[in-house]
Amino acid sequence: MPKPPTESLETFLRRQDATDLVTVLLELANDHEAVQARLARMQLADRPDKLAAGFKKTLAGWRRSRKFYGYREASEFGRMLDGWLDQVARELLPKDPPAALSVFETFIEADAAWFERADDSDGVIGDAVRAACRHWLEAAARCETPRDVWPERLLKLYEADEYGARDELLRRADLLLDEPAQRGLVARLDAQLAQTLETSPGSKGLPMEVFRISGALSLLSESLRDPDVMVRASLRYSPNPNPVQRQSFVRAYLDADRPADALKWLQDSWDHLDDSRQDLLADALERLGRFDESSPIRQRMFELAPSDFRLQRWLAHLPEAARPEAVAHARQLALGHDDLTAAATLLLQLGDPAAAEDRLLAAPGHIDGGDYGRLAPLAKALRADDCPRGETIVYRALLKGILERAYTRAYGHAARYWFRLGEIAGSGASLLPLPSHEEFEAEIRARHGRKTAFWAHVNGRRRDRHDDEDELTP
Repeated sequence: MPKPPTESLETFLRRQDATDLVTVLLELANDHEAVQARLARMQLADRPDKLAAGFKKTLAGWRRSRKFYGYREASEFGRMLDGWLDQVARELLPKDPPAALSVFETFIEADAAWFERADDSDGVIGDAVRAACRHWLEAAARCETPRDVWPERLLKLYEADEYGARDELLRRADLLLDEPAQRGLVARLDAQLAQTLETSPGSKGLPMEVFRISGALSLLSESLRDPDVMVRASLRYSPNPNPVQRQSFVRAYLDADRPADALKWLQDSWDHLDDSRQDLLADALERLGRFDESSPIRQRMFELAPSDFRLQRWLAHLPEAARPEAVAHARQLALGHDDLTAAATLLLQLGDPAAAEDRLLAAPGHIDGGDYGRLAPLAKALRADDCPRGETIVYRALLKGILERAYTRAYGHAARYWFRLGEIAGSGASLLPLPSHEEFEAEIRARHGRKTAFWAHVNGRRRDRHDDEDELTP
C-alpha cells in the first residue's frame, strides 16, 4: 500500500494549538533577534506610521555606518539589503503605499552609501538597488497620486543615477505607466536627443548626453517591447551602425518576436562578430519557418566548432530522413577534431563511449585542466558510461590544473579528484596505456609535496566552505 504524502509544514502548523505556537514564538524571540524584530513589527501592523518610522530608522543607521564590506562580506550585505526591502514590501506597502514609496525612494537616493561601502564585484548591491526600483514602481502604482505626476517624478529619479543601477525604473516602467504615458516619455526624450545633436559641435565628437538619452530610450524600448524606439534613437547619431549595435537591434527584434524586422540587420558581415550574426540569422529564419535556408547555416556553424549543442541546433529542423547522414557526418568530424574535450563530449552524446575514450587516450597531455566547465561534466558522463581510462585522464588533468595554478580555493575539489582516482585504480580496471596510479601519485607528491593546504584536505584535516562542487567557478 503506497505511503500517504508527507504533511507539509504549513499544514502541520495550522493543526497546532494557538497557545503552543505562542510559546514556541516567545522562545524563538528570546533566542533570535530577527524573530523578535519581526514580532515587534507585527505589533505595529495597525500603526503604519510607526512601522514606517522603524524602517526609516534602520535605513538611517545603515547610512551613518562607516563599515566597509570587502569582497567576501559584500554578498551578505547585499542579501541583507534585499531582505529588508522585501520586508518593507510585505509589511508596509499593503498598509500604507505612500509611506512605503517614501522608504523605497529614500533607499534609492542613498545608493551612494551602499556602493561606496562595499566591493560590489559580484553585483549584489546593484541587484538590491534594482529591486528597490521595482518596489518603488509597484508602490507608486498603488498610490492615489494623479497619474500625470509620475512620468516627471520617475524621470527625475532615474536621471539622478550615478552608479548605473537605476535602469530598472525605465526598463520596468510598465509597472507604473500605461502605454500612452510611456510614449509621452519617449517623445520627450526624442526631442531632447534631437536638440542635443543639433547643438553639439560635430568636430569634437558626440557629447555624453547623447548616449545618456539614447540609453534611456533603449530602456523604455524594453518596457514597451518596441525595438523601433531603440533603433530609431541609435540611428539618430549613428546612421551606419557598427556590428555591436546591429547585434543589439537583432536581439531586441527577436525578443519582441519580430524576426522579419531582424533580417534587415543580418544581411552584411559583422566582422569579428560574424559567428553571432550567423547564429542569429539562423534563429530568425527558423522563426519564419524558412528551414531550407537555416539548416545550411546550422551545419556550417557545427562544422566550424563541433559540439553537441551545435549539432542539436542543426538536427532540430532537419527532415527525419536527413538526420542519419548528418549524425554520421558529425561522428566523422568528432573523430578528427583537435579539441579532444569537445570531441569526447560529442562522441558520448552520439552514443559511442569507446570512441570518446579513444580520443582522450590519443593525447591525454593535451587536455586543459583549467577547463573545469567542460571537464567536470565530461568526467561524470565517462563514469556513467563505464570508461575508467577516460575518467582517469579527465580527473588527472583537473587535479594537475588546480595544483599547478596553486588555486587554493579549489583544493577541496582536487582532494576529491585524488580520492576518485584512487577508487578507479582500486577497482582493478586497466589503465593502460596510461601511467599507473602509483606513478601518477609519485609525480604529484614530487611536484606538489609542499602544497600543505592541499595535503591537509587529502588527509581529512581541512574542509573549506567552497568544497561543494556546484560552487566552484575557477
